[in-house]
Amino acid sequence: MKHMKLLATASALALATPAMADDVIIGVVVSTTSTYAFVGQPLVNGMRLAADELTGSDGWGGHNIEILYEDNRSERQEAIALITRMALSEEADIIIGPIASSEAMATGPVAVDLEIPMFTTATSPAVLDAGEWVFKSTETADAYMAPVAEHVVGLSPEDCFLVSIRDNEGYILQRDVFRGILEDGGVTIAGDETVLAADTDFTALSTLIVNSGADCLFVTAPPEQAANIIIQARQAGLDPETILASDSGAGSQNYIDAGGSAIEGTFFPASFVADASESAAAFSAAYVDAYDIDPDIWAATGYTMMQTVANAIRNAGEDVTRESLREAMAATRDFPVVMGQGTLTFDENRIPQMGGIVMQIRDGGRVLP
Repeated sequence: MKHMKLLATASALALATPAMADDVIIGVVVSTTSTYAFVGQPLVNGMRLAADELTGSDGWGGHNIEILYEDNRSERQEAIALITRMALSEEADIIIGPIASSEAMATGPVAVDLEIPMFTTATSPAVLDAGEWVFKSTETADAYMAPVAEHVVGLSPEDCFLVSIRDNEGYILQRDVFRGILEDGGVTIAGDETVLAADTDFTALSTLIVNSGADCLFVTAPPEQAANIIIQARQAGLDPETILASDSGAGSQNYIDAGGSAIEGTFFPASFVADASESAAAFSAAYVDAYDIDPDIWAATGYTMMQTVANAIRNAGEDVTRESLREAMAATRDFPVVMGQGTLTFDENRIPQMGGIVMQIRDGGRVLP
């Protein structure tokens, strides 16, 4: 790939070359089908791109790397089974995944019992309570949702209607953070309704939204479902001037494709903007070369996660073990990444700090508001 040399620069900044090569197995357990495929598919694409570049530039610090990719089909029990198998039968040294907070809450204790580092995309910080073997790649909701909520408050709506899914703690937390900031800013909550992740008929909900007359509608749910809620609200007579806001999933191509013109104007938090830095622009160009589509936040997240794991492998010593990888992950500071403000640091609670950006859907694209 013609941008490989540019992208390898970040990988080379934290090298700690071991004297001898060690065999390291990375297990990837993410959903590339079913509910969370909108995250899993670009996530894996980003990981594969990073892995190819790392291999081409000796970005693994001289170690021999094997990567095992498995689809847990958005099922908690399948994620538990796959992580257990990888840790025990396939002797993986670290696990990347799973995706959802609900999955990570179920698999975190398993990873801790097996003493294997687990690096999840789960949004809820509660997943870290399982123990020191669990890490997350996403900032907490109070960090990435706050700028969006504050931006909406700045638009001076009188009231806002909130919709979230109730069977995923991560979405509930995002709703709570958004609601709290709106209330602190003097915005009245016109309604606060929940749905299930499997729901598709929002006729009654749409009537509630429209009848509330709220100036703002906030929906936190998987992209296609969030788009469907807004589409049905539009069909029920939602005021075209209503301020729309959502979570990071609104930055995915799935949301844009599913929502069409109905979701125009949606504000959402972004941890990745293609032209935010030279490294982000180079990654974006390489991703387009590889997959013929612009990278979304999850593609950048997958790329960043694999780069972060590679950095830990380089810094884990001559004999790479699960324990040395855990320690190296926890010690990550100011590591160059393509996301946020350009560097990643794990705080004392293993929560990443990168910095977020408010974005908006406009003319089918993602732009700064």
